[in-house]
Amino acid sequence: MLLSIFIATVLPLSGFVMGKLAFQAGLGVKRWAVVGLLLGPAGYPLLNTHRRFAMKKAIVKGSSQLQC
Repeated sequence: MLLSIFIATVLPLSGFVMGKLAFQAGLGVKRWAVVGLLLGPAGYPLLNTHRRFAMKKAIVKGSSQLQC
């Protein structure tokens, strides 16, 4: 009973929230929404790590400008 409530409420909500956060960060929305649907809240640290690495990659070393 508790597992079905978890699957029916938390996983879709997590997919929506992670898709929204991915959109705000400029990452692949569908990919992160599916990760949210499959892993639930456990996928959030993965999203944060990927977002941080993407930002680090976009910033030119030794400069405060973004690489375009």
